[in-house]
Amino acid sequence: MKPVIGRICDAITEVAKLVLGTCVAAIVLITLAAVWWRYVVNAPIAWIEQVSNILFIWITFIGAAVLYRQKLHIGVDMFIDMLAGRARQIMFWVIETGNLGFIVVLFIYSVKLSIDVLPNTYGALDITPAWFYFSAPVACVMMMFFFVEKIVDPSKRVPEGSVGDF
Repeated sequence: MKPVIGRICDAITEVAKLVLGTCVAAIVLITLAAVWWRYVVNAPIAWIEQVSNILFIWITFIGAAVLYRQKLHIGVDMFIDMLAGRARQIMFWVIETGNLGFIVVLFIYSVKLSIDVLPNTYGALDITPAWFYFSAPVACVMMMFFFVEKIVDPSKRVPEGSVGDF
């Protein structure tokens, strides 16, 4: 079980990093295109802001999931570092269980919101705002996989790498 979930989570993380890099590159390119068309061609593009917002929101949620797996997400571990042995392990699982509870609630309500806004349209692209909201349930499912991985593989309970690594 341990190797299977580890390989699944590794694949999810690699795909997520590829998506993150692609989204960042797309934001840079469409922003450059927007500047070019607005100031050189003198014909601004109407959809640039909406696409940039969608990509930025996906970067935020997917990036949060990757950071959760690597234990590099923002956290206050000063008090946990003061604990030793069994107390530290118990506090780790209390915090992780709280995280899972939040992830499950976020998943449920983000799926509901995404489905509720499907018939609506947004902005110049004439697309549904669900494109914004679907990023949350996708990231939640990723984090649920990563939580299961922490249960079966103790090595995933410690930070790996540093925030600047990609």
